[in-house]
Amino acid sequence: MIRNRGIRSLVWGAVIALMAAFFVATGASAANAHAEVVSTSPVDNTQVTTPAVISVTFTQEIVLEFSYISLFDEAGTPVPQEPATLDASSRVMSSAISQSLAPGMYRVVWHNLGVDGHEVDGEFFFEVTATPGEDPATPAEPSTQPSEELPVDPDAEALIAVTRAGDGPSDAGLTTVQIVGWSALGAGVLAGIAAIVVVFVRRRRVG
Repeated sequence: MIRNRGIRSLVWGAVIALMAAFFVATGASAANAHAEVVSTSPVDNTQVTTPAVISVTFTQEIVLEFSYISLFDEAGTPVPQEPATLDASSRVMSSAISQSLAPGMYRVVWHNLGVDGHEVDGEFFFEVTATPGEDPATPAEPSTQPSEELPVDPDAEALIAVTRAGDGPSDAGLTTVQIVGWSALGAGVLAGIAAIVVVFVRRRRVG
């Protein structure tokens, strides 16, 4: 009797151990069945120019009709993008960016439904440092084009020359106007003397 009880205890122990192993294996399998992230593009927390596409690669196939990938700027405003697509393996969900992105931080939010029925959510970030074709470290090159020369007005040039001549020091000599004035004064004095002489001669003859 005692021997039969020992055999029964061993059997029940084996059954319990098998059941425990089954539940542990089932739980581990269910946990590993979720479509987890393998990689993202752009890589999380990196600096890039405007990406052509944002994408997430998962460990298993997902159902596109119940999955999405969305892009937001640092103010939380949705950024225009193309509808999400899956590649041939049904593991890479991506969306094309339809415009250039201004410099700043961006957030990608995604959600998937795995073929096993489990749903997973996640997000990643990247920073846009410059738009395509723009190099903020390179300054604009100065123009090498010669400046255009304006036509010279002869009358204005002559006036400028006369003005500059009049601005000279007062002791540099007599100007043309001064010479003419002194000449006229000398001629007047000589004419006066000549008139006096004529009058004096006539009176002498009459007397």
